[in-house]
Amino acid sequence: MEIVERCRARDVLDDLFSRAREGNGRAVLITGVAGMGKTSLIHDLRTRAEASGALVLDAIASGSERDLPMGVMGQLFPGAGLSATDPAGAVDSVHHLVHRLSERAPLVITVDDVHEIDAASLQCLLYLIRRVGGAHVLVVLGERAEAPQIGSALTAEFLRNPRCALIQLTALSAEGTGSVLAGLLGPEGAAGTASGWQRASGGSPLLLRALLEDRVAGRWTTESAGPTAGEAFGLAVRYLLNQLSGAALSTARGLAVMGSAPPPGSLDRLLDLPGGAAARAVGTLEALGLTEAGQYRVEAARSTVLEDMTPEERARLHHKAARFLYEDGAATGVVARHLVAGGTLEESWILPVLRDAADQALRDNDAEWSITCLRVAHDACTDSRQRAAIRADLAQAEWEVDPAAVRRHLAGLVDDHRRGHIDLRQSIRLIAYLLWHGRPQEADEMFADLDAVEDQLGEESRVRLETMRVWFAHSYPVLGARYRHNSALAEMALGRSVGAVDPQSDGALVLHALMSEGPISNVLETAERLLQAVVLHNPPVAPAIAALASFVHAARLDHAAEWCDLLLQGAEQRAPSAWAVFAAASAAVESRLGNFDVARQRADQALSLMTPEAWGIAIGVPLAAKVLACTAQGDREGAAECFRVPVPEMMFQTLPGLHYLQARGRYHLSVRRYHAALGDFHACRDLMAAWNLDVSSSLSWRLYAAEALIELDSPVQARELLAEELTRQDSGNRWMREQSLCMLDRLGSSRLPDAGPAPAEERAEAEEAAVDGLSRAEHRVALLASQGCTNREIAAKLFVTSSTVEQHLTRIYHKLGVRGRSDLPTMEDSANAGR
Repeated sequence: MEIVERCRARDVLDDLFSRAREGNGRAVLITGVAGMGKTSLIHDLRTRAEASGALVLDAIASGSERDLPMGVMGQLFPGAGLSATDPAGAVDSVHHLVHRLSERAPLVITVDDVHEIDAASLQCLLYLIRRVGGAHVLVVLGERAEAPQIGSALTAEFLRNPRCALIQLTALSAEGTGSVLAGLLGPEGAAGTASGWQRASGGSPLLLRALLEDRVAGRWTTESAGPTAGEAFGLAVRYLLNQLSGAALSTARGLAVMGSAPPPGSLDRLLDLPGGAAARAVGTLEALGLTEAGQYRVEAARSTVLEDMTPEERARLHHKAARFLYEDGAATGVVARHLVAGGTLEESWILPVLRDAADQALRDNDAEWSITCLRVAHDACTDSRQRAAIRADLAQAEWEVDPAAVRRHLAGLVDDHRRGHIDLRQSIRLIAYLLWHGRPQEADEMFADLDAVEDQLGEESRVRLETMRVWFAHSYPVLGARYRHNSALAEMALGRSVGAVDPQSDGALVLHALMSEGPISNVLETAERLLQAVVLHNPPVAPAIAALASFVHAARLDHAAEWCDLLLQGAEQRAPSAWAVFAAASAAVESRLGNFDVARQRADQALSLMTPEAWGIAIGVPLAAKVLACTAQGDREGAAECFRVPVPEMMFQTLPGLHYLQARGRYHLSVRRYHAALGDFHACRDLMAAWNLDVSSSLSWRLYAAEALIELDSPVQARELLAEELTRQDSGNRWMREQSLCMLDRLGSSRLPDAGPAPAEERAEAEEAAVDGLSRAEHRVALLASQGCTNREIAAKLFVTSSTVEQHLTRIYHKLGVRGRSDLPTMEDSANAGR
């Protein structure tokens, strides 16, 4: 017996055929599991034998003709009149026919699928094989073995006959696979890829050929591309499944349902098989190249097996698998996958398993799977209180993927809260959803409900409630005003270090301190410690945003930008909502730093990750950042497109609404709609006054309102605003101070009012004569631009923003009648120009 690969088997057959031609008759049995290439070998031999002038007789046995006596002999010798009623006479007739034919020319007889042969034909073949020695005859039989071991009666006959050869085909090795690939793809295409193809095909020539066909059909453009299963592979898998017996086929289906390697003995229980039957069947599947260590090598093979089962059969096996795994103490996530695939059962343990699996999935940032588990649990639940709790958990999971999906649950969840069907933790999350989606009145009613029972709450629940109060006060300055200076959270946190227990309450502490004390050093230090504690450990969104707000309000934009970059590292592995919020925060910071390319890219990223409906009131942040970037880049259409995005009316009662109004006003300035711009800046003024809010320089409206007033020929009002702005800016806001001084320069050039007090230093700066028709500030910008400095370099040298530089250059080009910086004349130094 030879256990060989295809190339060696071909050499063996050629040698046997040469001996038969010389009158040294031989018989060979090629055996192996389905797909190992028996039929291909027999076909190749017939082709070569016919080409050499030999006479070839061939037949294929079939299970459907197994009860037809002499069926195979009838294929080999049609019209010979072989009688099934006279077996002895038939055997003798076949023997004489063969010897007579072989005297004319070498004779090759092939019978494929001989394991399906009828009994009478088998007797004729065995008789012939025992007497083939002195004839010019080669008999080649192909037998499919259920497993790669020897055991059939035919195999035993070939083992003991010295004139018979037995070839057992096994899986291709990596080297054998490489030879096949080299013949089809060339040496370069096969180099370094054989092991991958061998793993995918399991060494099965049938599966390897199917994968190669799918590769060609997929129009691969690189020779080194690995295997990818397609239609041909699916057909090959179905062929192999059709060759399996009952136990092996059941095992193939059981493995497909289990998905992962099952514990020992579990398949027998799952499939109701005798002990050890599944293990033997697994050996067959591995020999076929379908599985390895109890798992399908290629997921497409598993999918094909599942598709070929009826829905009822799949559901039955999934139910049994879920029950067995649950009883054996398997992880709830594993059990839940079978419950989801098969549909739930009316058993008490089902809903806790699904909810626990959903909770774990959410902790693992797999919100999609959490949603799937909870939807199945929700549909299967009949108890109204339990159903409400599941709906609240479902809303939490959907929030991670698409906050807009939560909107359809809000009315039902509010009713569930009023009925007492959801717990405090879920009610607090519901408040967050209502605030986000612009429904603060309902949130306020829920706060009142919880305020009334606060003395009955434990410490953890009180901290959660107080945390949400802080966010309410921050996001909705009017409705949440009663919580603005509430110190309960700070008192509860005494003696606890930031980042040690609960990032959510830590974030609220930072936000509370920011609202009550402003961005003082202690607040910034606390924000820094909070970010250091959470940024490398799956940072929660709300605390991170609270810490970033502290840096933005303190005009430490470079520092905020660095933290934004860290927060965005690996964000694509997180839920889309978290990624989107961090991208929007970064866009807002970068737009104020003058990094408009980055700001626009991240604003677009944020807006693509969530729909406008999903953003709720926060839509104002990414839209404002994009408007500022587009305006600075001169892309008026890009900015105008932002204003066509629908925003909630309630947004204009929130901080994101202020950002949006300021950005819209600056856009109006850029297109010379000065009345509209002034309206937006005055809206910012009125809202901030009503809210008793004077936030960071990033939301300053006075400078831009002053610019609109100058253009509307109201210099006195403009000077008043600029003086007020200079009064409120400290030394840490040098860039804002410089902007104000530049505005005063413009007033001094042509529209200096007769009255209106201003600091002596600013008055002298503003009243200094213009140079070459340009204001003092414009001349400084033009000088640096003519020397080849970029906008960012000019901003750094003059301590202004890139946006201010852009505005100055626009006016410079207009005054000098040039089209761009390349047309600027060589500017003299300011000192020389002033002489």
